[in-house]
Amino acid sequence: MKCVLVAIGWENIALQALSAMLKKHGHEVDLVYDQALFDDKNYLCIKWLSKIFDQKDLVLQKIIELEPDLVGFHVQSVQYQEMRDLAKSLKNYYNVPVIFGGIHPHSAPDQVLLSDDPSVDIVCLSEGEYPLLELCNSIDTGKIDYSINNLWFRQEGGSLIKNETRPLIENIDELPIIDKELFAPHVSIPYSYLSTPSRGCPYVCNFCSLSFLGAEAKRLEGPRVRERSVDSLLEEIKIHIKKYNSDWIDFRQPVMSASKNWTVEFFGRYKDEIGLPFRCFTHPLLVNEPAIRAMHEAGCYAVQMGIECWNEEIRNNVINRSDTNEDIRRAVEIFESVGQPYALDYILGLPRLPVKQADGTTRPPTPEETMESIHEELLGFAKFLTPLKHCYRIAPFMIQYMPGTSLIEHGMATGDLDIEEVQRIEEGLHGNYMAEGSMDIHPKRLRLLQGYRVLIRFMSFLPPWAKKLLLKLKVYNIFWMAPFRVFITIFDLMVAVRDKDATTYAKHYIWWFKKRFDKNYHLYMFKKRKKFKPLSKVYELPENGILGEKISTGWKKTEPSPLNILKLDDELSSISEPDLQSDTSLTKEHPITK
Repeated sequence: MKCVLVAIGWENIALQALSAMLKKHGHEVDLVYDQALFDDKNYLCIKWLSKIFDQKDLVLQKIIELEPDLVGFHVQSVQYQEMRDLAKSLKNYYNVPVIFGGIHPHSAPDQVLLSDDPSVDIVCLSEGEYPLLELCNSIDTGKIDYSINNLWFRQEGGSLIKNETRPLIENIDELPIIDKELFAPHVSIPYSYLSTPSRGCPYVCNFCSLSFLGAEAKRLEGPRVRERSVDSLLEEIKIHIKKYNSDWIDFRQPVMSASKNWTVEFFGRYKDEIGLPFRCFTHPLLVNEPAIRAMHEAGCYAVQMGIECWNEEIRNNVINRSDTNEDIRRAVEIFESVGQPYALDYILGLPRLPVKQADGTTRPPTPEETMESIHEELLGFAKFLTPLKHCYRIAPFMIQYMPGTSLIEHGMATGDLDIEEVQRIEEGLHGNYMAEGSMDIHPKRLRLLQGYRVLIRFMSFLPPWAKKLLLKLKVYNIFWMAPFRVFITIFDLMVAVRDKDATTYAKHYIWWFKKRFDKNYHLYMFKKRKKFKPLSKVYELPENGILGEKISTGWKKTEPSPLNILKLDDELSSISEPDLQSDTSLTKEHPITK
């Protein structure tokens, strides 16, 4: 059967993993990709330009031209509304089951799979390799299996089936090597190679969607972190670097590794066997000299570390980080002593703590108390930054509340959020952390934070003596007297000149821009648009699971005879596990659910 996957805005390793699993078992996989130029919900958003380059009609056209048996959308919260609109448009012209996966459907499934809206038929919770494989196997038989764990289904008439969530995959080395070829026509892999060394995170910082996944791992009695073996990760990189000749490696995971021994072993071998520059992420409590020195000697051009908040009480009690300011200082001292360039991330706009009263009760802070607390916190952080020499970038982001995270509870306790805003969060209507995030609902506080955002960003470019003078003379007050976006844009351009990540992103953008003028690309600017005849009825999953026959407009339901129904049931029971039977480890750990 043919599965078409849809991605918007950036390369996606999750889809590469799903594609590899499906292809391994004989299914056909295509990707329809839209970079969403100038509106990628990530780094670069310029609305008037995005309207000129909006090619959603061609995305829809390409999906229909591929005549898929199943269409899968990978959905982040900031993309949810856009993806849902695209799915709705698709089902106006083509009869096909639509499945949504990714962190947003997983963390807010009841807001995605709606009884009164047929736009989305299936939601995948947690990991998707085996559920999607089992779904595709059942579609191959002509009858959908509605008992597949990790999948929720919406049937015709609006009835919902909510299956249990299966245990996490403990040994991720057993999975096939990710399918980079899926994205090769759509992103310039030679500029940089994206890789993930593990799944999960050892920490449960509650501003992060991974904290939701960590809670899920605990509920399912599985490990919160599953690392790939050194051999497995090196094998993947070698295969793809040989093919794509990438300039550098981007290890995109919240922490590179929770193990000092793994880190030292991996980068000791990486230096000899790969030898390319790379960037990775870490946490203050995981910084130790042997690991950082191994990274540095292996060619690490940057380690990115989240500080998130300089107020210890807020960091500990609001975002569930146990590290102290002294832990952060110690980590930074190791970077400085080794001479390892590093970048620091910071969250602006976190909820304040309740105010303790004389009678032992607490109350939400007043607006004035909140503003004073923000001033104290951010000036303290700026002073901490003053002596740093090897910190080449400081990236302050606006808070963006993520569905399913307990940070929302803190926001409600302090009055930063109400029930209506929580609903908007679950519907993906809060802004991107690279812009205003969730702070656009508090304009006065947003203005204060924007000024500090410019100040902290500016300090990335100054030597220690200049940073000290900037704070002493309070020159930074000028940042509240001019348009913030102008300053931020200037500083971003300055970062792009000296930051390999930013420079590469600029090169990617030029490459993507040129693709829009490639006559052979599906998003060619001047490509002729096709007109499709609207369907008389929106496709819904049949209650009996029987898909019918495939025609030019997708699946056409048929009314099978009782004999044919029995035949389909026999076929499903006899071939539901054929591809997995050859691999006893898969059938043992991940049985097909009937």
